[in-house]
Amino acid sequence: MQLKFYKFDNHFDGVGVVPQHPTMGSDYDYDAPDSVHQLSFDRLPEFEPNFNSILLDDRAILTDLISSAPVKNCGWLVSGKLKAILDTFTLPLHQYFPVPVLHRGQKIPDYWWLQLPQAPVNIPPDAVYSDAEDLILACDALHDIALFCLYRPPRFVGCYVRQDLKNAIEAAGITGGRFSTPRLFR
Repeated sequence: MQLKFYKFDNHFDGVGVVPQHPTMGSDYDYDAPDSVHQLSFDRLPEFEPNFNSILLDDRAILTDLISSAPVKNCGWLVSGKLKAILDTFTLPLHQYFPVPVLHRGQKIPDYWWLQLPQAPVNIPPDAVYSDAEDLILACDALHDIALFCLYRPPRFVGCYVRQDLKNAIEAAGITGGRFSTPRLFR
């Protein structure tokens, strides 16, 4: 039986405003060596990223998965509630960083940046879906992994979540995220 995976990403309904996190603040140095713009799609950072403060828009509704404009799409801004669920599953190479979230002038505790580098699988740009699936399933580093991210080739981009992790996220009532059926693993 083939494994069932779903795409998981930010949901834009019920979050108040998109993105919920529009800026790091007027004094943030996006060109600094520890800037969130230095985060990589291919590896964990060799520096402590400067999250200074995650300033949520006043119109944003606080959710477990927060959409962000200034932080590269190479991971997720997650609540402690979502982190606790993810921690019960086998994840690929990843790293959590605590982030100070400010919403309407209030500090919001227990939020994290989850850095998720590209899965260690090389999918040729001209691969058909069945070839991509075969390469992913044959990758030893992804054996028993509940989620993985692909940033290339472009038509396969996304974070993929295994059925059991999807069920756990839904059962917990996690907010701010949505699942969709990708062309991979149908």
